[in-house]
Parts: sequence; C-alpha cells; structure tokens
Amino acid sequence: MLKRLFKDKKFIFIFTFIVESILYYFFEHLPIGGEYIVPDVGIAPVFGMMFGPVGGFGQALASLIWELYDGMDPIASLIDFAIMFAISIAAYKLWYTTFTKRTINTPKFDSSYNVFKFLIITLFISVIYWALIHISIEAYSQMWIVYPLSTIINRTSYALNMFSFTLIFGLAFISIFNIMGLPMKIPEGWFNIIDIDNKYLLIIFIVLMAYLIPVQIFSIDNDITDNIFFALTILMVILFCLNKFRAKIEARIVKYSVIEKIILFFLIVLSIILLIYFDEITVISFVFATNFEGYRLELMNLTIGSALMIMFCILHIHYVEKTMTNPIYDLISSVNYYTDNKKFNSAEKFNIDFEKYLKNNDDMSRLVESFISLNKNIRNNLDNLKRTTAEKEKIETEFKIASNIQSGMIKTDFDEFSNDRPFEIYGLMEPAKEVGGDFYDYFNIDEESIAFVIGDVNGKGVPATLFMVKTMQLIENHSKFDSTPEKLFEKVNNLSCIRNDEGLSVSSWFGKLNLNNGKLSFVNAGHYPPLIRQDNKEFEYLKVQPDVVLGMEENVPYNKYEIDLTPGDMIFLYTDGVTEANDNHKGFYGEARLQKTINTHKDEKLEKIIANIKNDLYQFCNYTQFDDITMLIIKYNGCESNE
Repeated sequence: MLKRLFKDKKFIFIFTFIVESILYYFFEHLPIGGEYIVPDVGIAPVFGMMFGPVGGFGQALASLIWELYDGMDPIASLIDFAIMFAISIAAYKLWYTTFTKRTINTPKFDSSYNVFKFLIITLFISVIYWALIHISIEAYSQMWIVYPLSTIINRTSYALNMFSFTLIFGLAFISIFNIMGLPMKIPEGWFNIIDIDNKYLLIIFIVLMAYLIPVQIFSIDNDITDNIFFALTILMVILFCLNKFRAKIEARIVKYSVIEKIILFFLIVLSIILLIYFDEITVISFVFATNFEGYRLELMNLTIGSALMIMFCILHIHYVEKTMTNPIYDLISSVNYYTDNKKFNSAEKFNIDFEKYLKNNDDMSRLVESFISLNKNIRNNLDNLKRTTAEKEKIETEFKIASNIQSGMIKTDFDEFSNDRPFEIYGLMEPAKEVGGDFYDYFNIDEESIAFVIGDVNGKGVPATLFMVKTMQLIENHSKFDSTPEKLFEKVNNLSCIRNDEGLSVSSWFGKLNLNNGKLSFVNAGHYPPLIRQDNKEFEYLKVQPDVVLGMEENVPYNKYEIDLTPGDMIFLYTDGVTEANDNHKGFYGEARLQKTINTHKDEKLEKIIANIKNDLYQFCNYTQFDDITMLIIKYNGCESNE
C-alpha cells in the first residue's frame, strides 16, 4: 500500500507538506528550539534528494503558510519560500549529477562512499543556504528582522543549522525509507533550459566559496566586492538548478544491506553518546576561549558533534567495507557469475582478485581462502562439463544423422511397390533410441516373385545399426543368386560370422511369395512366429521349429517351409519390441493380447490394423517405449490367371 502511494506525486506533496508542518510547529511553537536553533530547515534538502522538485515544493509551501500564519512579512516569507525550494532542487541535482563514481541511484547509505557523498552535498547545501540568505537580506531590508547578520555567530548560525539538521534528518528519513523498502519518487526531468557540464559550475562555485567563507567568518565588512561574489554565487545556483540532466534517473528498490545495518547501528550509538554528553561538549569554548549564549553554544556543539559523528562513521564503515563487506560482495559477484547464463556462456572472463583479502589471518581471510579453492574446483569442473557437453552434443548430432540415414534405408513406398500387383504391404519401424537394430524389407526377386523379411539385432545403438545394415544388404543382394530361402540364409549366416568381433546376431524371418500361384516359401532364423490369416478366418500363429539366429555360428543348416496362400490371406510379422513391451506392473504385452488385438481389427485396411496395434501397445505401456517396435503385414489378393 505505502509503496504504491509513494509512487504518486500528489501523495508525496501531501506527505512532505504534513511533515514540514509538524516539524515547524514542534520546533517553533514548543519550547524546544531556540533563537539560533531552527531544525526544520534541514528537511528541505533531504526531501529534495528523496523526492525531487515535488518534495521540495511541499516542504517550502508548508513553511510559507506557517510563516504567514505567524505574521511574518509576506515578501520576506516568499523570499524564504524561494530559498527553501532552491536548496531542495540544488540537493536533488547534486545527488544525481555529481560524484557519480558508481551507478546513479536513489539516496542510500550502503557504502562509505555514499555516506561521504551525502556529507559533501550537505556542506555544499549549507553554504548555498547561507549565501542565499545573505544576498536576500542585502536585497530586502525586512529580512533583517528574521535573519540578523550583525555578528560572526549570526552569519554562521544559518549554515550550521542547515548542516547539522540536514545530516540528522537525512540519516533518519533516508535510512527509514530504505529499511521499509519504500520508493523515493524521482521525476523524469526538470527544467532543461541550459546544457553545461556540471563540473565547470562546481569549480566556479568552489572558487567563490573559497573567497566568501573566510571573509565572512573573520570579517564583518559587507563591501560591494562581497556582494558581487554573493551575486555570482546565486547565479551559479540558478544555473545549476536549471541545468540539464546528463543521466537517466531510475528509482530502484534494493534490499537493505548488511553495511547499512552497521551504519545505522553505529550512528545510533554515537547519537546516544552525543545526547548524553551534549551539555559537556564545549569544544568551541576551548578553541576560541569565548563564552557564548546557551542556544548559540548548543548549536555549535550540535554541529561539531554531528560532523564528528558522521566522520567517525565514514572511517568505521571504510574499515568494515575493507575487511568484511567488500570480500562478501566479491564472493556474491563470483557466485552470480556462475548463475548468470549470459555471462557464463559468453566470452566474458571472470576475474576478481581475492588474493588481497588474504593478508590478514582472520575469519574472513580463511573464508576467502576456502572459496578460492572451491572456485578453482568449480572452474575446473565447469570446464570439464563444457567439454563433456560439447562432446555429447556432437554425439547427439551424429546420432541424429545416423537416425536419418537409417530411416532413409527403411522402405515406406508401400503403394508404389504393390501398385497394380496382386498383393498389399505395409510396415512400421520405431526405434526406442535415435538408432536401433530392428528392420524390415521387401523387394523383387524376379518377375513372378517378391521377398519380404523382418529382423532384430541382439544389441543397441550404432553397432546394432551397422550390423542391421550389413544383414539387410546381404539378404537382398544374395537373394538374386540363391534361389531358395534356406540356401540364402546359409550364405548370409556364414558371411555374418566373418569379422563379427562384437558377437552380434540377428533373429530373422524371410518369406518368398510367388505372385502367380500364392506359394509362400519361408525360413525362420530364431525369430518369433508370425500371425497368419487364411480363408477369412481368425489370425493364428504360424509356428515352426526356429533355426539358429544369423551370425551365431558358421555352416549351420536352415529348414525351408512352404504354405499356399489364397486370395485374402494375410501374414503379420513383428519383433520382440511388440510382445515383450511392459509397463513394470502388468507384465508383458504378450502373444495372446497381440492375437486378440489383430483379430479385433482383422477386416480393416493394413495401415489401420498396424495403427490400432500400435495404439493398444502404447496404452498398455503408459506411452513408455523400452525397445524397438517393428511390424510388417502382407495381404495376398491372388492373380487373375490363378483365379
């Protein structure tokens, strides 16, 4: 809720208006402040840094209304309104356009650099405030009633007020907003009337201050030279406020860091000490050997105490950064490098010098030393992983190529092969991995005969695929010369045993069909029995005693079997990937379920029969494939001469 509200300019204006009203009443109408102690002026630059012009306008308007309510001269009140608004804009510009060593962000005390930056900006703002008041009094005499400048302490009290309470309110409000994660609304732009490099304006401003500060502190003369320098100072402030931004400002909410907690704790401790010994801190009296009025002395002591407090804080935080937080941040950066895919996969090299943290023999150095060792191991492991991944991707690419080659070797021209011929044929081969050892094939032997074959290599991967290719080529090539299936398999078996160092073998079923008379000659080399349908009856297993698988042993005899097919008869061939498919719960798919499924769809087209068997098979296995699945079905339609 609050985060959404603080993104709205109207709410920011109301918030800053109310806070200034409370502070004005608290310090001006209650016996807390004093003649020379005006705390609420320090809220103007703080709200400027936090919320930009809208924050400064809310504070300045509230101050104007209260001053008119208290009976102050209207013109003097308007001048004071302009002064408050100008210093808020100056603080806003200083934070976002100067001292930009690191990433530009909303005010945040997360490093000694940012704390020191806040201190320097506060000093600049205090001098600007003092110069604006001085030149305003010179221009309008009624300002003397509120801002007397007759003595040294009078002239310095306004700058001391601004310096002390900007530090106090800034540390309080900025820390609270960062702790609560509230956004600091930054407008997208301001009056971009001129475009001058800010460093030139700062150089001129520093030169002017180098003259004005010592002259005004140690002299009460206000000659025309001093007024010219004051006027030039005001001109520099105006130019700076109207100057163009040179960087796009984006408010970001960052988690409250460890170092900010340390800073806050250290400031609280120093603040308590400052409050306890507030009346006893009389540094200014010892330095100048002067007795001051109570309020003036308190203001001096408060200013010196605030400055010392933040200087001690900067020194302390610098030590903490050097010994604790910087090593932690570097460790975080190194971890983020490995988790950032863009950086890790790019050519960008990770290079953080951890050796500088090993000088001290403390807990942090031991932690860094352990991380250096861990980092080396991670680097080596990641390099090995990259090489392994590259090799794996190369192998996967080669497997894909091999899979494409194998797919190209398995014939799918079913309609072209059987076109205007007395038979139909359809097949399916799906490897469990990229490549497999199953195969089917069909080809012409002569003008009146065709051959069809199915096989399964007892292996996986590339070796099984190569042996499969070898077997397919041997069967097709030698079928032209060996007229009978048994002689063909005897020849193929002997050739398969040659240089078979891997000990691979192939179970295969081969059939030779005479298209004129329907005579089917076949041989079974250790393969599963096919299912055959004859005379429009049910599919039944065509069981014969299988012979030895191909490639197991040389000079093995094979038996030939013959049956006569009539028009409409079909024969279905398959591999063990069908009958031995399982889901780890119901057991194997089995021959009985295969027979039941094919008989359920026996009157459908060949393609539909195989598709239905495949769907039933995948449902049984919960769509998990463990082995190659290969099926081939032939339907003999008969020859006109035979009819």
